[in-house]
Amino acid sequence: MSPPLPPPISSFTPKVAILGAGIIGLATAFELAVKRGVPVTLYDPAPMGRGASWAAAGMLAPAYEAAAEEGVHPHLFDLCMEAAELWPDFSIDLAHAADTDSGYSGRPSLALAFDKAETAAMHKLARALDARGIAHEELPPATAHLLEPSIAKDLIAALQMPTDGQVDNRAVVRALIMALQRSPLATLRSEAAPLRSEGGRLTLEGHDLILAAGGWNTAAIKVEENGQPLSLVNWDPALDQIDCYGGQMLSVAHGYGSPETTLRCGAIYIAPKADRVIIGATVEPGVATEAPEPEAIAALHARAARLCPVLEDLPVIETWAGIRPGTPDRAPMIGQTASPGLFVAAGHYRNGILLAPITARIIADLMLCKPLSPLHESFAPNRLCAAA
Repeated sequence: MSPPLPPPISSFTPKVAILGAGIIGLATAFELAVKRGVPVTLYDPAPMGRGASWAAAGMLAPAYEAAAEEGVHPHLFDLCMEAAELWPDFSIDLAHAADTDSGYSGRPSLALAFDKAETAAMHKLARALDARGIAHEELPPATAHLLEPSIAKDLIAALQMPTDGQVDNRAVVRALIMALQRSPLATLRSEAAPLRSEGGRLTLEGHDLILAAGGWNTAAIKVEENGQPLSLVNWDPALDQIDCYGGQMLSVAHGYGSPETTLRCGAIYIAPKADRVIIGATVEPGVATEAPEPEAIAALHARAARLCPVLEDLPVIETWAGIRPGTPDRAPMIGQTASPGLFVAAGHYRNGILLAPITARIIADLMLCKPLSPLHESFAPNRLCAAA
């Protein structure tokens, strides 16, 4: 039986087309169709949810990823914190709509330090969290080992971050697809959207509004004009600011004494899931390959084993590579473009899973003419053209 429809939102309800079925497109379709009663068509010629969203590790890490990073959007941390606060309710709503578990875990993460450089980086992160009034606790090695016995014995310092959890991103993707398949207001189409230009205006028959959510391929979305395929960049040059950042990772089987806590150290993370332990990840600017390299995978495995020696001998289940979409200030574009009726939600870099619920909420509010906060407005795509 289909779930009941939400009450109508106004006398006019737009019909929305979403281009791209990664977690951002899926979450926005869920927000619009399932939660707000807006008809949605989701287009993607690639397998839905099997791009960067499938390749991710599901980290929900506002403190570790955004608090102390330099050169990023000045309000990225605030957006990440707001997103983290939405995740518990988002996971409950999704589990109810899809009748399946989303794998959300709010258990605190631990940042680890084994040498002077890592200890200095940890103290810098702690100071940044202090300045923002964000809860955290510096732990002596003995306490960290009590919390996670798999950590190597030469640990120097640890930082517990209650704001940082994780989710099984693949379970979330599957649940979103299931929820949309159950909704009478959502249509999923495994094809590219037949976009056309009429008098310079972007159109898609049967739809009032369009959301470009194609990740790093957003600028490659095609529009037919006078029989010729043109890039979506012609309708807003800000879309050309999205670049690709390759990433490689692996998963190993659970074993006796394998870690149960999400662990961070430098660029390395260890994310235990119900059926595997994920180890990641490389960050490779400008790399758009989905083929993992044996040498890079071996190096990741060895670095993770430095943190948790038990990982060294656990069998590798899977290796893979993904492509993150990023922008010059490492923050997403969320908002209206220069073209009437065209919106964009892309460029989430390392925070796509974390930012999915808040991105969906911002886009839905914009499309339904709800007022935005100054924080949400600051991620509009025109900021990148202004900066350039």
